[in-house]
Amino acid sequence: MRVSLRLWDFVFYLTFGLVVTSFVQIMGVYLVFSYLIVPAVCGALLSEKIVTRLIIGWTVALVTGVAGLLMSIEIETLDLPTGPTTVCLFGVTLLICSGLAWRRRRYSP
Repeated sequence: MRVSLRLWDFVFYLTFGLVVTSFVQIMGVYLVFSYLIVPAVCGALLSEKIVTRLIIGWTVALVTGVAGLLMSIEIETLDLPTGPTTVCLFGVTLLICSGLAWRRRRYSP
């Protein structure tokens, strides 16, 4: 049985909307936005190839997420909340990637 492309698109967007809506309720809009947008932007800034962009995005999401979690757990004297700490680290990561991209474009022959 062949399923039409429109049906697959509908099923994808329906499940995507349900997942994003539920995660916004669970984690908060800033954290969901950061996980969705920042890794993709970092990949787009640092590479032209789709495979490299995916690897950069996955790495940024993994490293930044784990770093935010560890910072909120390990730095007990500051008592940092996990969500906002991770969002701030995503912002710092985006600034670093933007600086790297700017530097590469400025100094490339």
